[in-house]
Amino acid sequence: MDRFPTEKTYTLEDLDKWDREAPSLAVLGFPVRHSVSPAMHNAAIAILNRKSSDFDGWKYFRFETRPEDLIKALPLFHEKGFFGLNLTVPHKEVVLPALDLVDPAAREIGAVNTLKRRGDGYEGFNTDGYGLEQGIRIELQLEFAGRDVCILGAGGAGRAAAVQALRSSCRSLTIVNRNQDRLANLIAAIKPIAATRSIPLLGHSPSNDSLSLSPGALVVNATSLGLKSDDPLPIPESLLSGDIALYDMIYNPTETRLMKSVSQLGGSVANGLSMLVYQGVRALEIWTETSIEASAMDSAARSALA
Repeated sequence: MDRFPTEKTYTLEDLDKWDREAPSLAVLGFPVRHSVSPAMHNAAIAILNRKSSDFDGWKYFRFETRPEDLIKALPLFHEKGFFGLNLTVPHKEVVLPALDLVDPAAREIGAVNTLKRRGDGYEGFNTDGYGLEQGIRIELQLEFAGRDVCILGAGGAGRAAAVQALRSSCRSLTIVNRNQDRLANLIAAIKPIAATRSIPLLGHSPSNDSLSLSPGALVVNATSLGLKSDDPLPIPESLLSGDIALYDMIYNPTETRLMKSVSQLGGSVANGLSMLVYQGVRALEIWTETSIEASAMDSAARSALA
């Protein structure tokens, strides 16, 4: 019997004693105790096991890992046989200097959320953009293409959302962020992508008087504002209307204050659970080189949240 239960939240101290022979997968974050990724991935792995003995013993865990410990911990995860790792906030940008191999699409984003084991290290990928686009398509029946897009937040998740919107030929892209240095860095990084597609690109502070939302705009909340019930809105409430559609990357709680405000005005809203599921689907496909059905992962994620 495996002496490492997947329900437990592990630390780097546990990693020192890790002796599983079968491939291990894990999500690293700080905090990470709330993550439903182990339930989600292990449900899909159970289906893979029934289809093929190639995945016997594969299991997915979670490790609470401080940002300052991430870089030095990666060689130990590699040594202990971890075949794949997912990275959550705040690790997605921190990890880049430690990777010799980064998928070109992830390097363009400037953030990584998926690591695949190679001979002497890990290769970095980003599946957030794919997960976001699938989530918007499924939950809101909308596409980035031809639509005015406003992204709230300029962190790792916001970067992935911005690049995905540009790659998918949005009509215009506006990024809203409180930290102006971070905003300027993101605008500078993605400006060449916007220029090659002739897509207007704007950056604003939430308090900027010239900030507005076009009728029919698709708004993506990529900030953490909404995780707590007393969090302020990431954008002034006066700018909201029933003409916009909102995809909030937060999935717990299932309805944020921002979602409630837009919904009360008559706008379409969706939380980020579908993004979580589909970024996970794509990560598991990268690790296993096998097509993954989303339904089992979706059901497991919803059950874990309930």
